Amino acid sequence: MEAFVLANIAQFTYLGIFAFLMLTVFGFPFPEDAVLLLSGAVASQGVINVMPAIYVAYVGVVIGDLLLYYIGRRYGTKLVCHSRFKKILTEERLARATKWFHRWGNSLVFFGRHLVGVRAQIFLCAGVLKFPAGRVVLYNCLSALLGVPLMVALGYLFGKNLPLIREKVAVGNWLLLACASGLIFAYAAYRLYKKRAARVA
Repeated sequence: MEAFVLANIAQFTYLGIFAFLMLTVFGFPFPEDAVLLLSGAVASQGVINVMPAIYVAYVGVVIGDLLLYYIGRRYGTKLVCHSRFKKILTEERLARATKWFHRWGNSLVFFGRHLVGVRAQIFLCAGVLKFPAGRVVLYNCLSALLGVPLMVALGYLFGKNLPLIREKVAVGNWLLLACASGLIFAYAAYRLYKKRAARVA
């Protein structure tokens, strides 16, 4: 699959980058991060320029996330029964997401797009729950502004050793998830402590 994506990005250049990022939204079995890394690798070979590749990738990533948000907002809870989306968004996940969005909505949008495996769920849930569109756009754009250039740059600088990069990125994603979970736990513990202190007072 990697060779197929790499060959098509090399052939169709920026259009190929955008097309594959859109395909990942609809379940194409190739992760978004890998498309970004391969885009950088193709740029390192002089087939495309790295700065336009970053720009096209950024636009593609943001549009893809907002498309998921729109689908969630448009179809609501019907998605849990939809043949394409019911594996991504189950009733159980939606119930959990409802609690999370009420407490940490902005942080979920910002950090969520960097967590492989839950990115689609977060933006679909944001739409289903009608989380404010302005905040989704703002925090998603800021998050992608950090992540997209980094991933393309890694592919550009170390394109000859993509397996190692993917391994490091996977570890980084798990570390980010652990940090985000730790922050959420610490915040919840702090709120609980404040409530108990208020009752005692």
